[in-house]
Amino acid sequence: MQKIQILVVCNHEEILQTILRLINSNKDWEAIGTNADERAVELFHQHHFDLVLLGSGISDESENKLKKIFQHQNPQIKIIQHFGGGSGLLSNEIYAALSNNESGNFNVIDNPFN
Repeated sequence: MQKIQILVVCNHEEILQTILRLINSNKDWEAIGTNADERAVELFHQHHFDLVLLGSGISDESENKLKKIFQHQNPQIKIIQHFGGGSGLLSNEIYAALSNNESGNFNVIDNPFN
C-alpha cells in the first residue's frame, strides 16, 4: 500500500516540525512541509500530494493564493486547515478529509463565504 502524501504549510517553524513529526509517525502517511509560500508551490509542482494541510499563522491572502494555485494544478486536491489542538485532533482532521472526500460527501475546501 502506498503512503498518503501530505504537504504541510505552516508559518511557525516549531509548529511545522511538530506537525511533520506527528504525521510521519503514522505508518500510512508521509509529509513534507515548508513555512514559505514559494517553496510550497515548488513542492506541489515537484511531488504528487493527496492532501494539503494549512497550519495556523498563514495570512488570508497567502491561503487564498495557495488554494488557487493548488486547485488549478490539481482540481481534486484535498485541502484542510489545522489550527492546533494536539495529535488526536490532527489525526482526526486528516482521516475525516480522506474518508469524506473518498465517499464524495463534500469537498473540505468549499467555503460559502469566499
